[in-house]
Amino acid sequence: MLEIYKLSKSFQSGILKKQKTQAVQEVSFCIPDGKTFGIVGNSGCGKSTIARMLLSLIRPDAGEIRIDGKDILTAPKRNRQALSRKIQIIFQHPESSLDPSKKIRYSLMEPMIIHRMYDKAGREKRMRELLELVDIPETLLTHYPHQISGGEAQRIMIARALTLEPGILVLDEPTSMLDVSIQAQMMTLLKELQKKLGLSYLFISHDMDVVKWFCDEIAVMKEGTFVEQGDAEQIIKNPQHPFTKELLENFRI
Repeated sequence: MLEIYKLSKSFQSGILKKQKTQAVQEVSFCIPDGKTFGIVGNSGCGKSTIARMLLSLIRPDAGEIRIDGKDILTAPKRNRQALSRKIQIIFQHPESSLDPSKKIRYSLMEPMIIHRMYDKAGREKRMRELLELVDIPETLLTHYPHQISGGEAQRIMIARALTLEPGILVLDEPTSMLDVSIQAQMMTLLKELQKKLGLSYLFISHDMDVVKWFCDEIAVMKEGTFVEQGDAEQIIKNPQHPFTKELLENFRI
């Protein structure tokens, strides 16, 4: 289970005259095992800042990030890496996340090598298990990123994210760059993996139809705060906050 409590982050800009921008302000939410929590909002509202804090890419000014009851931010250093490993991300642009000079085999092996997981035979076994999970043929292992399709690249990125056996995946607009038919395949695959592996998802998106179908709960974010939060279908069918209504109207136009 992932629990976020009063998470806040501000940034300073300017050289002579410092200006403070509150990117995220006292955001709280919980994602039980096997569930999906969605965040929707305009560009620059703070969605990606939350994702970066969860992935330990930036440190919050205040708040708690708890995985199975343990706070990543205050855990002893020796435990922090193991906790952080439980959260992985799948990016919007899979092709930019793969090293163009390395074959797909290397991209799948690299996380296990860095984290010293398994011996050589164990890594080979784990890699083949992951390929089967995401329905990718072993023949792609000898290909370079430019030799595979966008849908194949996204499946590879899903497999790569799963190499470290996380319990939580951050999905940052994971299908927005794919054709509509491929989008449906990817979202169905993610649903199947969630059911099979008991994964929790934080889903960042602007597509309200996908959010309604994919998420159990959602939060609508504006200028660093959640203005509305709750059951996904209920919020989309009966929005209460003016900003939520505006988002839905703009999406339907």
